[in-house]
Amino acid sequence: MNWYWLLVPVSYLIGSVSFAYIAGRMKGIDLREHGSRNLGATNAGRVLGKKWFLLVFLCDLGKGVACVLAARWLCNDVGWLPLACGAAVILGHTFTCYHGFKGGKAIATSEGVLAALVYQIALTILAVWLIVYAIGYLVFRAGAANSVGPASICAAAAVPFAAFAMQRDPLAMPSLPITVFCCLLSALVLYKHRSNIMKLVRHH
Repeated sequence: MNWYWLLVPVSYLIGSVSFAYIAGRMKGIDLREHGSRNLGATNAGRVLGKKWFLLVFLCDLGKGVACVLAARWLCNDVGWLPLACGAAVILGHTFTCYHGFKGGKAIATSEGVLAALVYQIALTILAVWLIVYAIGYLVFRAGAANSVGPASICAAAAVPFAAFAMQRDPLAMPSLPITVFCCLLSALVLYKHRSNIMKLVRHH
């Protein structure tokens, strides 16, 4: 067995590091008992303030980027290792072994993974998120916290479509394995946002 594959469980352990939990503890707060009780950047921002949202978001994004780039460097951009490490760091974030397998909803970490795998997809998803967030915040006056959920749901739903669109570009990197990865990633993030989806359905 190639020792490079040890990076997969290491990626899971890195993904399991909850920066939201750490930020909360730095303020003397357990985020699992406040706000949405979710260990993610949004809840950190809701409970601790905007600067903590940005800090946690960037840290969660960074661990996704770091794990995939390390795998790509080790295997010279070839093989399944980057995809496996990307999946592992996302699963670590959403099902962290340090906090009873309860973690965040994987928006920032997934964006980091996609940025390191196929930056075109990451940019597309970021654009979708920003557009939906702006509509909710500026047009419907939903408020910052209430606009994040719909934006994240729409961004997650757009991931497979962005991947399929990139398949048509002969200069783009996405291949069938990456497209399948994107579909599974979308399903996971939407599953983690199921309570947000139910709220939107009930509201309408």
